[in-house]
Amino acid sequence: MKVVLSILLIALLHSCGVQQKLSASHKLSPGMTKADVETIMGSPTKSDFRKNVEEWHYCKTGMSADEFLALFFYEGKLIEKLNYTVTLADTRGATGSCEKFIKMGNYREPDIVVEIRMR
Repeated sequence: MKVVLSILLIALLHSCGVQQKLSASHKLSPGMTKADVETIMGSPTKSDFRKNVEEWHYCKTGMSADEFLALFFYEGKLIEKLNYTVTLADTRGATGSCEKFIKMGNYREPDIVVEIRMR
């Protein structure tokens, strides 16, 4: 009986999905380093690198939709953040880890990088 309950508990916890704290993204600002961002947001669910731009993705599963945060770094500095949602309708009813619904971008290097320094 204990084995059955243990298996059911593990299955229940496994199905809870990903619960990253996307609300902390308001603390992010352009120019932050990857280390600064990771301190605030934790490790990304998925990352990718294209040319000189690195993408980090965070996600939070929900009952009817998953929430996502995409962060873009150029030369190790945060240059943009993008929030988006994927609903059950978008996935045609498919559920599971939000990692499989991440939208990887075709982000390109910026034409110009402006550095803002606080005095």
